[in-house]
Amino acid sequence: MLVRHATRPVLFLALTACSTLLTAQDSAPTFYGDALPVFQDNCAACHQPEGPKVGGITAPMSLLDYEQAKIWAPLIKNALVTGYMPPWGAHERHRGEFKGERYIDDKDKALLIAWVDGGALEGNPDAAADAAGIVSNSVGTQMPESGWWIGEPDLVVGFERPVRVADEVEDWQPTIAMPVPEGAHTKPRWISMAELAPGGAWVHHIVSSHMGVGVPGRGPFTYPEGWGVLMPEDPFITVNMHYHKDPGAGTGVVDNTQAGFVFYEDGDVIDHVVETNLLPHSGWTIPPGDPNYEVNNTHEITEDIFLLSMGPHMHYRGKAMRYELEYPDGERETLLWVPDYDFNWQFLYEYEEPKFIPAGSTLHMSWWFDNSERNRFNPDPQAAVEYGPATTDEMANARIYYAPTTKRGIVVGRDLPADVLESARAAEQERRERADLLDLSEDDFSWLGEEAQ
Repeated sequence: MLVRHATRPVLFLALTACSTLLTAQDSAPTFYGDALPVFQDNCAACHQPEGPKVGGITAPMSLLDYEQAKIWAPLIKNALVTGYMPPWGAHERHRGEFKGERYIDDKDKALLIAWVDGGALEGNPDAAADAAGIVSNSVGTQMPESGWWIGEPDLVVGFERPVRVADEVEDWQPTIAMPVPEGAHTKPRWISMAELAPGGAWVHHIVSSHMGVGVPGRGPFTYPEGWGVLMPEDPFITVNMHYHKDPGAGTGVVDNTQAGFVFYEDGDVIDHVVETNLLPHSGWTIPPGDPNYEVNNTHEITEDIFLLSMGPHMHYRGKAMRYELEYPDGERETLLWVPDYDFNWQFLYEYEEPKFIPAGSTLHMSWWFDNSERNRFNPDPQAAVEYGPATTDEMANARIYYAPTTKRGIVVGRDLPADVLESARAAEQERRERADLLDLSEDDFSWLGEEAQ
């Protein structure tokens, strides 16, 4: 049974200690003297002037500016107390396991809460100079001049023409081609980094053929050195766009989502060809009003692999998710525990070092859903909910990225192994055969029929 705890004893002790310290010093923390260094270290990666767009969303204020921080102080406290910020989802037990983790120490959390409770005082601006050298260790940074997190892309693709998401549309999921500019990609190349640049907040997620998945809050996809995916010549690049917005007069938008790639250079070595598996699970129905509905599934590991990353995916009723590994000898290990899943922050949890998983292991996956009225994001607590594509449906997916452990030693720029090239070409052909593409040449917007809505 899944149980959530409103408070943690450690945080309570930290708050108590901070309160005692304040009483002893007979002074409250100030923005410049105390809070700013914590904001810089934990929050400023996103909450900065002209903050970065990550997965199509941007932080609403800069916490490097006192006036803005003061205005938002009550909401800052609430976000810290509830654990909504900093967004991460993975349980504290995983601290140090995944890249780009977003944990805030209890003492820092207690200090910020004490700053709010003390009146969000400004303090002496000269104290800010002492904090100027602090570099944030949280996810994000200043956007490069290229406008892409991955730097200057070797290849940029986009729609043949902008896509209009009309007033009448509420939930729409077209598959759209992204043609490669003529002469821009004439031979197979190995993808090192890929980035999806959503056109706006109405893009709920993107499932792409070569670039991973784009969801709110998730940045670019970067493979470890020596890991990659082959993009053959004449690639069939597509994206399944999921648009979701309030319908009505004046709500229409025009989307021009793009994608960028950085390729490995000649002479680099590819040891691991990356594979992915969505691991979807369907065939269940969440009863109306159920606050803690549990779904379980398993997946057999048939060869030795290195597990690179995990990406849980549910919709608005998603509550928690767990990946658990059962080794061949019966021993069990929790690979990922996300006790507070948030549809607005769907992270890809990538190991600092890819994890070895032996053949004969079993991956156990568990999802929990809250279909009750207590879930403020629930579209309809009275509905019986099944697996489906619409945002108001649900999903139970457990995507993984991995590769066989045997090193391939493929030298970029030399002849490709036949099996790798044939597999990449076969995947392209399968996409062509299965694709039901939106026809962007239609000017009468006939695609806005009942099925589109």
